Formats: sequence, structure tokens, C-alpha cells
Amino acid sequence: MTDPTDTEREPPRRSPGYNPAWYLVFLGFLFLTPAFNPEGGVRDWALAGGIAALTAVAYMMATRNRRYRLPVAAFLMVLALAGTILPTSAMGVLPIFAAALVATVGTRRQLIGRLAGITIVTLASMPLAQIPMPYLLLVYAPALLMIWLVGLSVFDDVNRNVETERLRAENARIEYLATVTERERIARDLHDLAGQALTAVTLRSELVQRLADKDPERVRSEAAAIEQTARETLAALRETVAGWRQIELADELVKGEDALRAAGVAVVVSGDWKQDLAPSVETVVALALREGITNVVRHARASRCEIELESLDGQLTLTMSDDGIGIARPEGSGLRGMRERVGAAGGKVQIEKHDPGTMLRVTMPVATP
Repeated sequence: MTDPTDTEREPPRRSPGYNPAWYLVFLGFLFLTPAFNPEGGVRDWALAGGIAALTAVAYMMATRNRRYRLPVAAFLMVLALAGTILPTSAMGVLPIFAAALVATVGTRRQLIGRLAGITIVTLASMPLAQIPMPYLLLVYAPALLMIWLVGLSVFDDVNRNVETERLRAENARIEYLATVTERERIARDLHDLAGQALTAVTLRSELVQRLADKDPERVRSEAAAIEQTARETLAALRETVAGWRQIELADELVKGEDALRAAGVAVVVSGDWKQDLAPSVETVVALALREGITNVVRHARASRCEIELESLDGQLTLTMSDDGIGIARPEGSGLRGMRERVGAAGGKVQIEKHDPGTMLRVTMPVATP
């Protein structure tokens, strides 16, 4: 297993209060040598000021462009060596800036190697220093410690910020996918619900028009049925959008039989499926039944439809067969939505063209939660 930190990391976004220029205050340590050297003069102050200026410019340039960080870190080490040969305390300060820069590029393994290299160069420069003991230790000991403390601390901060950005992006992606999934669910449910309801209303309205003058009592009955369908559909639409609609298979079967008979299609229902089903299974199969009946009423031109529901070997199977014209065109959004819904619940959809008619079979595992 690989270390998750052993990957190339892009620099994180800076927090609003972050300013890399604040760290330049540590360059003040370069002026300790001329300040405490009784023999120091203008030359020593100018030398320390020049090294501080070069370091500040190089460091700020590197903080703004990631690809300059390793070259600038190497430049600072060379500058520190040059300052050591001269009477300055550059080696006590510049390696810390170099450690901070190398910590923002590469993996942890690479960082360890780079910090070790900075440490070796720092130790190797001690014989070159023109600083007497014990002041030599006061310059080098803090530097050797801070190289590792700063390097590892900056690396952990960068890695933590990168992980935070990754999690933020992942959460945004999950929220987007959840939104898309919910939109698709609502679109499928609205299609199935509105399709069957409007088909039933249309058929009954046509029947009312034909019977308007012949059978007033039947007209009143059909008008009441239209009103009831409209009210139930409105309530179902609200539940669907709210996301908590539960559809019972038995109720859907009764409504489907009624819709088929209203369209002049003889319907035969058979099978033994009565059992306690998981709500998700029952809803998916009920919606598949609704879509199948809607297609028979709208497109099949059938005179007979057989519906069989069987529960066997841990599976619930819905089979619908009609004697209509068969599959005459590509699948529409309703059948595509049915396949997506059934597939997401672990089931499968099979559609076959018979002579005459069409057979639709939906198989669902009854243990689906």
C-alpha cells in the first residue's frame, strides 16, 4: 500500500490571512553578527543587508511560482555558503527558508532526502565559518533544529490543505450527483404518474362525450371517476416531488385493470405474489406495471392483456403480454426510465416482440431493502 502523501501535490489555496512576507522577519538574524561583533563596520552591515535583500526577492518569487521553489532553495543554500565564508550568520538563517520551500514540492520521501541534504551542507559549512565558539553553536544549533521542524511542519500543512481541497471537491461532486439523481427520479416518477393519469382521464372523457345523450347515469359515474383520478394524481404529484411517495402494488394493479377496461382491453390477472415486500421492491414493480399498462393503452392497439405476478426463489416477477401490434418504434423515455429504476434496484427488464403483441417481464429480488 502506498503512502497517500507520496504523491505530487498542487499547492493549496492560501487562507485569507496568510502572507508569506511575514516570514521575512527572520532575516533580521542576519544582522546579529555585525550587531554583536565589536570589530564590525559598515561593510558587515552592507553585506548582511545585501544577503537579506537577495533572499527576500528570491523567496517571494518562489512563493508565487511553484516551479521556482527548488531552484530558489538551491540558490539560497549557495548564498548561505558564500555568506559563511564571509563573516555573516547566513548559514543560521537561509537553510530554514530553503527547507520551507522544498517542503511544498514533492512527496514525503523526497522531502526527507532534501532536508537531509540541507542538513549535511549546513554541517559541512561549520569549519568555514568565521564565528568563534561558543557563538558558532548559537548560530548552527537552532538552524539544524529548525530545518527539520519547519520542513516537516510546512509539508504537513500543505498536505492537510490539499486533502481539505480534495474533500471539498469530492463533496461538491457528490452533491452534484445527488442532485442529478434526484432530478432523474422525479422525472421518471412524473412521467409514469402523469402518463397513466392523463391517459385514463382522456379515455374517460372520450367515453363521457359518446354517452352524453345516451346514458346520463353512466356519464355522472365516469365524470366522478375523472374527478377522483385528478385528485389522486394531484396528491401523488405532491408526494413524488417531496420524495417520500410509496406506491402499493395491489392498488396499482386495481387502477391498471380499470384503465385497461376503460380502453376496451380485456384483462386477465394471475399469479401468487401476496407477501410482505420491501417498500423499494413494491414501488419499483408497481411503477413498472404502471408504465407497461400505459404503453398498452396508448400504443399497443390490443384487445387483450394478461398480467402475471409470481414470487419464486427469492424473486418477484411481473409478466405482461398483449395481442397488439408489437414494438413498432424505439423505446421512449418511459421504458428507459423503467430500465434505469429497475436496474438501480438490482432487477432486470426484458422486452420481447411476439406474434402478435409484446411481452414485458420485470424481475426483482424481493430482499432489496
